[in-house]
This record gives sequence, structure tokens and C-alpha cells, in this order.
Amino acid sequence: MRKRTALALGVATAGAALLLTVGGTYAYFSASAVSEPGQITAGDLTVEVDERSPNGSSGLVGLDGAAPGGRWPESSTESYTLVITNTGSLPALIDSIDVVVTSEGRPDLSEALEIRYSLVSGDHGPNWSQGSGWVGLDPGPVLDRLPRRPAPIRPGRSSALHFQLRWPDGAPEYDNLFQGAGTEFMFDITLGQA
Repeated sequence: MRKRTALALGVATAGAALLLTVGGTYAYFSASAVSEPGQITAGDLTVEVDERSPNGSSGLVGLDGAAPGGRWPESSTESYTLVITNTGSLPALIDSIDVVVTSEGRPDLSEALEIRYSLVSGDHGPNWSQGSGWVGLDPGPVLDRLPRRPAPIRPGRSSALHFQLRWPDGAPEYDNLFQGAGTEFMFDITLGQA
């Protein structure tokens, strides 16, 4: 029985040694670390519009005594201007510029007036040859009247919408309908991400 016990003890010892050897073969080291948190901030689109009269002062159109045959401003080198500045952090496209006639009187002088537009990058003067030509002062989209879409406006940069108004000579019976009439209009400008 001693032999048997010794043999069993020897087999058990050999088995334990074999298990330790095989177990050690499959052992591995590990380590872990955590990174610092990253931060992502969304950019923004904001627009600022500066209205300028022909002499460069703030304010848009203010006319008294308009009459058939007049043009405002009189010189083709001058214009009323909307300076559209991208004050956000992302490049932007001008998605829309809409004329909105806000007066409700009848007759409305806008029905007798014409307007022409020139949209240029930066703060340059008007380029009427690349503009809309004379069109009715009707509510609706300005960009559809221009020969091409505006270029993107980078953050901190501007585009300028120049415009002039005129009252073409019409038949006296028609023009007389607008004696003492007035109109009010504004521009609604929307930027989108470029």
C-alpha cells in the first residue's frame, strides 16, 4: 500500500506541476488607462445687417417728394446698401433675401416704383452690369433676379446688396393715382451653413 500511496502522490504531484505549467502558459499581463475628456463645440451662424444711405450714414431709404421720372440716388455710382456680415464662426451662404412690402395703403407707391440690385463680395461699390437690371418693387426673392448666386461668406467677412429706386415716367393718368401715396418695405435675409 505504500507503493500505491507513493505512486498516487507522485501522479498527483506531476498533475499539479503540469497544471501550473499549462496555466502559466496562458497567463497574461494587463494594464488600463483613461484619456482626458475631449470637447466638441458646435459652431454658429449669425448675421448682422448694416443699412447705409448713399452718403454712408446709417439708415436706409427715406424719401420725400418722389415724382415720376426720379431716380434715387440720382448718380449710378451711388446706392442704398445693406452690408451683410457673417458674425458667426462657420462659413455661410446667403440662402435668401426677400423684399417685404409692409405698407398697407392703397394705392401703394411700390406699385409705381422700380428697383435694381447688385450683390458684391466685401464692401465694394455696385456693379450694375452684374446686377438685376430694373425690375418692379414687388415682394419676393431678390436672389432669383440676380444672374448668379452669391459666394460663401467666411466668418468675419461681408457681402453688400446695393440697390437704387426709380419712378419711371408713365401715362399721366396712371402716375396721378399715386399722388400723396407712400410705401414701406424691408429686406428679410437668411444665411445657411456653407
